[in-house]
Amino acid sequence: MKQIDKILETLEKEQNYRRFIPQKHQGLWIATQKSWLFNCASNDYLNLACDEELKSEFLSSRLYRENLYLSASSSRSLSGNFLIFGEFEEFLEQTFKSYNAPQNLLPKKALLFNSGYHANVGILSSLAGLKNTLFVADKSIHASCLDGLRSFKKVAFKRYNHKDMRHLEAILSESKNYENIVVLSEGLFSIEGDFAPLKALVALKQKYENIYLYLDEAHSIGSFGDKGLGLSVELGLLGEIDFLVLTFGKALGSVGACVLCGEKYREFFINHSRSLIYSTALPPLNVALSFFNFQKLANLKTRRNHLKNLSYNFKKSLKEALDYEVLGDYNIISLVLKTNHKALFFQQSLAQKGFFSPAIKSPTTPKNKACLRFSLTSAMPKEKLQELVSVLKEIESEYLSQHQQS
Repeated sequence: MKQIDKILETLEKEQNYRRFIPQKHQGLWIATQKSWLFNCASNDYLNLACDEELKSEFLSSRLYRENLYLSASSSRSLSGNFLIFGEFEEFLEQTFKSYNAPQNLLPKKALLFNSGYHANVGILSSLAGLKNTLFVADKSIHASCLDGLRSFKKVAFKRYNHKDMRHLEAILSESKNYENIVVLSEGLFSIEGDFAPLKALVALKQKYENIYLYLDEAHSIGSFGDKGLGLSVELGLLGEIDFLVLTFGKALGSVGACVLCGEKYREFFINHSRSLIYSTALPPLNVALSFFNFQKLANLKTRRNHLKNLSYNFKKSLKEALDYEVLGDYNIISLVLKTNHKALFFQQSLAQKGFFSPAIKSPTTPKNKACLRFSLTSAMPKEKLQELVSVLKEIESEYLSQHQQS
């Protein structure tokens, strides 16, 4: 098809052509081609995925022995509903139950999905079919949320500027004729690395009628909070969140996701979420691993504190060393380089100097917001991050030198 040829040519010209690079992994290091590079792109925030001691403990556990099935071989609605699914869901419900203030609220129910993408697409495409419902999303919301909403051509959908509560309220105040308004936000945004203004979102929910809050805590579950239970629990606002999405492929070091919501919504999604109904369920072994790792979160406070300190000091050092915008409140720190070309120059130069940090480019980012996104993990030595700052200073000098000559 000639159209495809043109599309690929355009992507190449705009430096947006994606390619898979064969990789090997060993702890904090990643090998591309023949070089071992320090990995600054992993979402394994607590280093659970590469923890050999934890892996050994799991392999000797009851959860492993009783769930050694490498495929569910069916969807949950047919023959794939292994007991471990219900056990893990019940555990999640009980774990979050005590944080569901105010206490007169009914406890939230859990429903597992194959991934965060499957969860957002399945949940939002189900809700998008409801009549007289408006969806209002932060402009930095994850692509999976947009894909879920766009599955319905006639869905009512608006976007507010990133974390701009005045803009959001203006939309809410002029949308009173809708029966339902669902406000979407991430807990910790995946590009900017900043936290949602959750208290302000809750205040708006309480001010206006028929507002429902949808919060995706993909990057904050496990890695943030005293018990590792994310932003809404840490702020005491879980009871105000109507749809809480948690993923297990990042700080939990596993795969899969879940939503915590009211019982009637859970039943609705079981019957209407196409990504759930028409997918083979997760392998029971993976569900068992998520369950196992989730039970460890409360005891990983030392790792979370180290991650917090690493993040603060790294961001501070970047701002002192380089005259660029630096984004991030916690474990995701982004160095804004503006153009795709410059972000790629830094990426390639970093690789030559021993660091792996892929450029995040437009249109994934807004125009002139291309960046290097550094995903920090709790096992990173602070000395290695200081070395990274020094290397970035060298690359900046090289970039300026080359462009002054040209």
